[in-house]
Amino acid sequence: MNTLLTRATLNRYIAIRVLRSLAITFMVVTGIIMLVDFVEGSRNIGSDTDISSFQLAYLTLLKIPYLIEQTIPFVVLFGVMGALYGLNRRSELIVMRASGVSAWRFLLPVIFVTGTLGLIWSLLFNPLASQMMSQHDLLSDNMGGQTQSDGGPVWLREGDDFMQTVIRADKIEDDTKILINPSFFQLTLDETGGAVFSRRFDAQKARLITQGYWELTDVTENAPGEIKQARTTISLPTKITSKQLEDIGEKQTAPPFWALPSAIKANERAGFSALALRMQFNKLLALPIMLIAMTFIAASVSMHLTRQGGTLRLLITGAAMGFGVYFADSMVSAFGEVALVPVALAAWSVPLFVLLSGISYLSKVEDG
Repeated sequence: MNTLLTRATLNRYIAIRVLRSLAITFMVVTGIIMLVDFVEGSRNIGSDTDISSFQLAYLTLLKIPYLIEQTIPFVVLFGVMGALYGLNRRSELIVMRASGVSAWRFLLPVIFVTGTLGLIWSLLFNPLASQMMSQHDLLSDNMGGQTQSDGGPVWLREGDDFMQTVIRADKIEDDTKILINPSFFQLTLDETGGAVFSRRFDAQKARLITQGYWELTDVTENAPGEIKQARTTISLPTKITSKQLEDIGEKQTAPPFWALPSAIKANERAGFSALALRMQFNKLLALPIMLIAMTFIAASVSMHLTRQGGTLRLLITGAAMGFGVYFADSMVSAFGEVALVPVALAAWSVPLFVLLSGISYLSKVEDG
């Protein structure tokens, strides 16, 4: 019983120290990101806009969770390194090792904390970050500023076994759901399933009518072998619903974790690639593994340099390894988004490789 109580007390003590270090690191990283984003937002505001410093600060706060999500592996890396360095600086790790506590034993609560953090972030904080980022884009657009991302053009696709229609527009008006500067490309399918260009309509605006057709205004019609024709209005049939158009207009940022499966299915039903959404979903699933892998990197660096001393060397080595993992993960993820490698392999390979490498290194250090 006393042994169990001692183990529970030790686990609780280490977990509290790690949580405290992670909180400090989180606040430092958040402060740096807020400062950089606030300054960058101040530079990007147009001269014809009237956005106060308070409003800009509020927009920055709405954007922070989304930006922090990109740096959460570094928060864990430096947070765990700080906790282990603090334990070693007060000779607590040395006492633990001398009393027979193995590295696996005192790393167990650290792994539990970081793995739980990754799980909570994917399930809870990611939807919050996505919602706040959407609100940031909406408020920024209403204020008339230039601090939001443009979101890029709007693409739609529909059709059947005989004809496909691809639609491109500069944007969707939020209130009226009207396509601005749309182009409609009609493609016919031959016997082999190949698409052959048939007709193109360029309009100033396109309104979706509930009866199931587009109403185009100020239209220019082009077809192979025919003279270009200008029309005031034209109607084109469609199966796109107002709800689908509303969803496309709202989702300028990545959907939250819980909405990603339905977003993937919707994109694939519309004939578009869902590789980026699948990549996002798999990376969120792999986030706990990535944070645990960062824990092993921090432990490997801290234990190795503990015996040699050198705080600066500890920070430089940990940062270099962390950035190396981040670069490799970003590169492999980019390959997955363009289908050069399978999505699951692109999302899970780097976290699992780093995790297994960290386990192997600690096994060599600990067991010889």
